[in-house]
Amino acid sequence: MKTTVECRNWSEYESLNGTTMFCSAAAYGKTLTAAEASSCGCTELKREKCMKAMVNSMGYGLLPKIGIETPVREKVNTYEPLFEAASV
Repeated sequence: MKTTVECRNWSEYESLNGTTMFCSAAAYGKTLTAAEASSCGCTELKREKCMKAMVNSMGYGLLPKIGIETPVREKVNTYEPLFEAASV
């Protein structure tokens, strides 16, 4: 069966109430980077088409957030003693 939206994050299935369509990235709260969004074709025009399909099938829709890519900074953990030993 051909899906309404061609995207790796798009889910579509038949239920008792009809066809259910949603973006699994948005449903699970994933934030896409700009590179991830462009690689799967998540453009403004396609996002409008996805939202219309979700609203028509379920009455509401969610779109994934597009985040800004930032360089990964390594976090250094320093372990300090929980308490100072009292000198006797």
